[in-house]
Amino acid sequence: MDDMKKQVLESLHRVKDMLPLLRTHITPTTCLVGVSAGLAAYWLIKRNKYRLPPGPLALPLVGNYSLLGDPMLHETCARLSEKYGPVITIQFGPMQMVILNTIEAVVEAMVTKGADFANRPVTISGLELSEGGKNIFLSQYTPTWKLHRKLATKALRKYLRGEKPQTAVHASMKEFTTLLTNTKGEAFTPHAYVDHALFNVMCGLCFNKVYNFNNDTFKKFMNADDEFIKEFGHGLIEDAFPILAKIWPSQQYRKVLGYFNTMLQFLLDEFQEHVDQFDSNEIRDITDFVILARKEAEDEEDAELLSQLTDVHLRQTIADLFFAGFETTRLTLTWGLLYLADHQEVQRRVQAEVDKVVGRDRLPTIKDRADLPYTEAVIYEVMRIASVVPFGVAHAARVDSKICGYDIPQGTTVAINHWALHNDPRHWKQPQIFNPERFLTSEGKLAPPPESFLPFSVGKRMCLGESAAKQELMLIIPIILQEFNIKLPPGVTADYSPEASGLTGYMANRYLISVEKRQ
Repeated sequence: MDDMKKQVLESLHRVKDMLPLLRTHITPTTCLVGVSAGLAAYWLIKRNKYRLPPGPLALPLVGNYSLLGDPMLHETCARLSEKYGPVITIQFGPMQMVILNTIEAVVEAMVTKGADFANRPVTISGLELSEGGKNIFLSQYTPTWKLHRKLATKALRKYLRGEKPQTAVHASMKEFTTLLTNTKGEAFTPHAYVDHALFNVMCGLCFNKVYNFNNDTFKKFMNADDEFIKEFGHGLIEDAFPILAKIWPSQQYRKVLGYFNTMLQFLLDEFQEHVDQFDSNEIRDITDFVILARKEAEDEEDAELLSQLTDVHLRQTIADLFFAGFETTRLTLTWGLLYLADHQEVQRRVQAEVDKVVGRDRLPTIKDRADLPYTEAVIYEVMRIASVVPFGVAHAARVDSKICGYDIPQGTTVAINHWALHNDPRHWKQPQIFNPERFLTSEGKLAPPPESFLPFSVGKRMCLGESAAKQELMLIIPIILQEFNIKLPPGVTADYSPEASGLTGYMANRYLISVEKRQ
């Protein structure tokens, strides 16, 4: 305890070095709140009986505030892990976050003790985005959560079975390939085309409709989505000091809510249209299927079940399903095109495999997946090296528990550093190098992925969109390479710096590529 006192006193002497940062980021009101929180934290530390995971020294007022704006926080945490161990603690204001940087720590927390860490952190932004904790991603581990998770999983299984996914992909890719053809070999930024293709895939599955590339609704949605990732990825001071959201919300906080509400309004409009037009004899898409579940509860007069199937619950479930199949996939695909353009030998090998298995006279189908091991290995390697959601969605401890011998008090935020897992040299030889063959056997067949490969997390809160994302990518990549050669423009080298990075997503910069029709 004496050592802890010394650390706190030492940090007080360092506060003066933070004054320029405080003037930039903290208003008089937030400073007052911070002082109060800092003093409270000081006394809590004195009485703290927990053996928390180690980490960098946190300043009394702002914690490890300098890390909050770190665009490469995932890499920083991996380096801190080399000093402090596989499980580290960082602090943003009064809020502590435990970061898991090795697969052993992740398995202990999320598999062996999965129920202990199945909650989500309760934050002011999370409550706003989930309309009071009524979605799947951000709600707590309760019977209502289990019901909606089961409903969503059932809906996905129903609509990912058979022809529906590939029909949606084929329809969406028709305009995508036309747009690429119209570039006529000129350099272009592919992001908007990728976004449009994936947007229409999910609109087809969820709403039984598609939007053309110049549609204002599509453009408005995508602008809001991109800006949301950029702003929210830096973290919100309101989540550390919730009172600020009530008395003095920052411009960043208002922007985040505005961008999200723009996206949510689109989904709400689609949901309401389906409610108004619902016909139980014609289930057209995932939204109809979810509404049908409520109709069946009404027919059974199950009041308790109906209380968990309100409009708010259902539209949040639809939003979860839409984003689960959309967000990760679009970010992965934009990175994938850059890696393929920069690694021509990998691209040619995928094309040779697709030509052999599929040919040039028909489009790839889901049934071809088993015969395209190298193509799937390429997709896995993009997921690994890009790690488009570096910290996944944070967990929270439901009870007092332990990870790697350290105490984790109830309510503590716990996050998986997926980037650290995917770059752990114990499991990956030369992890900084793009090498799809690491996912293949010596015979060229798809090998079981190394245990440290977790692009969709693991345990009770693993990503809903895993099946959808894999199917989409295993159709889209072959379709693109079946028809086009992708290149970097003359004199251009690949730039792997992100446009946005942080707690929410790792977005590729607006790089240029060119395409040419294959002969």
